[in-house]
Amino acid sequence: MTTFNALELIPTVAALRGEVLANREACKTDFARSVHDRLVGKLDDVAAALHEEIAMEQELSGIRGTPDGDAWYEIYHDCTDFEIRWVESGPISVADPIYKDVSFEGETCRVGLDYTIVPDSELEGLAEIFDAIRRKLHIVFIAARRR
Repeated sequence: MTTFNALELIPTVAALRGEVLANREACKTDFARSVHDRLVGKLDDVAAALHEEIAMEQELSGIRGTPDGDAWYEIYHDCTDFEIRWVESGPISVADPIYKDVSFEGETCRVGLDYTIVPDSELEGLAEIFDAIRRKLHIVFIAARRR
C-alpha cells in the first residue's frame, strides 16, 4: 500500500460492509448467504485492525522528535501490522481455508492447501464486491473450496 491512513480507510470499510449486507439480502442460496456473512465478519476484523493502527500511530507520534522515536515511526510506516496481516498475507478465503499454519520445534510455517475458486455465479454478486475491496483497500478476498 503506497500511503496508509487508517482514519481514511475506516469509512471505506463501513461502506463496503453495508454493500455486502445489502447484497446478502438478495441471495437465493445458503452458500451465498454464508460467504456474505463471513465477509462481513472479516470486514469487522479489518475495522478492528484499523482502530488498532490508529492507536499505534498515536503512540508513535508521541515519541517523534527523539532519535529512537523517529526511527521507530519510520520503521513502522514501512509496512504496518495491518498491511502485513491483511494486504501482504495473500488471498483470504471466505469459504474454505486455503492455508494451514504448521508448527514444529517452536517454528511456524504457513503451508498453502490445494483449492479451487468458487465460480462467480455461485457467489451471487460477491465477486464484484471482492473487486471493490481489492481496489479500495488492497485486500484480496476470494471464495475457495479445498480439493
